Amino acid sequence: MRMKRSLVGRTPTIRPQHPRAFRSILSPFLIALGLALAGPAAAQGEPAASPSRPARAGATAARAPVPPIQIWDARIEGGNLQVTGSVRKSGVTLTLDDDISVLSDRRGRFEFRLPYRPATCVAVIKVGEDEREAVVANCAPEGPAGKPGEPGPAGPQGTAGLQGPPGPAGPKGDAGPKGDQGPKGEAGPKGEAGPKGDAGLAGTPGAPGPKGEPGAKGERGPKGDPGVKGDPGAKAEAAATAPAPFRVVRARACTDTGCTLTCEAGEVLASATCQTGGAAALDGEAKASCPAGSGGMVGICARP
Repeated sequence: MRMKRSLVGRTPTIRPQHPRAFRSILSPFLIALGLALAGPAAAQGEPAASPSRPARAGATAARAPVPPIQIWDARIEGGNLQVTGSVRKSGVTLTLDDDISVLSDRRGRFEFRLPYRPATCVAVIKVGEDEREAVVANCAPEGPAGKPGEPGPAGPQGTAGLQGPPGPAGPKGDAGPKGDQGPKGEAGPKGEAGPKGDAGLAGTPGAPGPKGEPGAKGERGPKGDPGVKGDPGAKAEAAATAPAPFRVVRARACTDTGCTLTCEAGEVLASATCQTGGAAALDGEAKASCPAGSGGMVGICARP
């Protein structure tokens, strides 16, 4: 900025060479003047705080954080437990004493109303990982158990109920250990004889045994005296008799070495029985023996 002095002797003045420089000089003065004029107007426009209208808490202090579970009321009234409050979200599940649950409404409010009394008169409200305890009004905690009273007189016996249907049979149990032998019981009365059974079928005859060798021819005896001639008898009809198919043979007693039965030639031994001393031993198809000491032996020879 250059200074020019007047040639006619006037008071020297300072003139800016550019309008922007002039505005930069006046701007601070104009801002200070505007602030001075706006202060009284703002003071007149805002009313002073009075005891009847306190200043807002948000104007002087920070707002307190809202707890995740708010309890408005917890009391027992009309026989029901009533717990009301709110949470931060809508549609969340709240549980009371880990047993009863409700859902919060669209504004986050909830209400428990049920016939229930906490044992300690302190209800525990949970939502997610948050938990809140609420002391229940109009509630008295349980006292210690009293002494048991004396038993009362026995009542009359009731009528017997109807017998229920039998239950299904259970699975078969494992066999238990064998018990000790009990004492010998008394002999029971002799039973009646049963009906006689039908005769069994006859057994198949055995195969014929081998033919025995012929014995030695005996000596001829002396000629006897002729007998007295008898009267002629009635003429009898000749009848052909067939030999019986079975024949009983016996040994009356057995020696120290035992006894033996043998059927004739053309016969087979169908059966053999020792009277005492054991069973008979077969020796081929036509011979059997009993051991020593047997009282006798009976056999049946059959002709095929």
